[in-house]
Amino acid sequence: MNFEKQINSLETQRLLEVLREYIPEITEQLTRTSGIRPSLEKQLRSLFDAFEEYTVTRNIYTLSQILENWLEQYTESDTLQILLDLASWLYSIEKACISVIQDHSTEFDGKVDKLFFSLSEWFFFAQENLIQLGFKKYTDQQSKTASEIQSMLEKLDRSKSNFISIAAHELKTPLTLIEGYSMMLSDLLSTSENITLYTPYLQGIRKGTDRLKQIIQDMIDVSLIDSRMLLLIFQPCLLNRLIETVVEDMKKQAVDRDLLIQWRPIQDVNEMIYLDEIRISQALRNVIENAIKYTPDGGRVSIYGRKLSGFVEIMVEDTGIGVDPEDQSLIFEKFSQLGQVSLHSTGKSKFKGGGAGLGLPIAKGILEAHGGTIWMESEGYDEVRCPGSIFHLMVPIYTQPPEPSKNLFSRQL
Repeated sequence: MNFEKQINSLETQRLLEVLREYIPEITEQLTRTSGIRPSLEKQLRSLFDAFEEYTVTRNIYTLSQILENWLEQYTESDTLQILLDLASWLYSIEKACISVIQDHSTEFDGKVDKLFFSLSEWFFFAQENLIQLGFKKYTDQQSKTASEIQSMLEKLDRSKSNFISIAAHELKTPLTLIEGYSMMLSDLLSTSENITLYTPYLQGIRKGTDRLKQIIQDMIDVSLIDSRMLLLIFQPCLLNRLIETVVEDMKKQAVDRDLLIQWRPIQDVNEMIYLDEIRISQALRNVIENAIKYTPDGGRVSIYGRKLSGFVEIMVEDTGIGVDPEDQSLIFEKFSQLGQVSLHSTGKSKFKGGGAGLGLPIAKGILEAHGGTIWMESEGYDEVRCPGSIFHLMVPIYTQPPEPSKNLFSRQL
């Protein structure tokens, strides 16, 4: 506000004296409820005192305190609406003051216009101050709410992780019993003349327990990643050989789907690099398995890469149904499932097959634990056109084992 043009102190005193003298008239214009007028008169008197203090001393503390008290009288739920209401209320007070001055204009020796200018400056400044205080209160509330929500989400996430860890370990015991008894049953039936009749049932049990064992292991891995306890064992490894081994194993899953799995060795990556071979194989297997799952029969999955400064970039490209841009970050969240889960196939390697939604989050956790990362790109989701997806796996090149302090997620914290 520009208060350099303010009226001299005598004129200011005279204006305020008149306003104080006619406070009952001002309150009568503001409300017809006589019961609240005494309280309103007290508030107006304090407001005029604050205007006088600012005009004389340039001190806005009293005015700010009055406006802040007005804001504090209301609940925190509708701060923005309350702010608009209070600004409108200040404007109503200003109009009532102008009306009173007009009614008693003869007392101001023809200087009414100058008084109106000063009065409007006061109330404009008060509204400006009110808005600043109101928005500060609003942002503080939003920040507090966001902090509470964040804390609640972190607590919920910890509870989920704890539940996953407990459930996984609890499931291992009965699964071990099922495996043990099925092996005993297999031994007992091995001498039976009708062993061929029971073989499909035993194979079904074995297949089911293997699938359940993998789900339980994924749950344990995810809980280890969440708790930053995924231990890596760095050993020298030929990366091209590791990828080739994984690809040859994944081809077996794609045989009945008529999928072409292509692998091109990465050039200039012939030296030994240090990594956790088992975990990197697991991450790559999860990504390729995901590509197989969301590529229609007869499609293609290509694995290739390139050497960068300090990293090897492995790319897994498919001719699948793709992922919409807004969902591309969600697929790396645990238990995330896109589309209608009820329409997914129960077969893990079949088109849109089943799964707990842990494969990609585990791959992400493994790569980040190594000091790498993973991301994907896709034009979008289309089951007819099949735009496909490309997953990028960044594996750090360690020519010697990382320091123990860098093993795990410490480099990410």
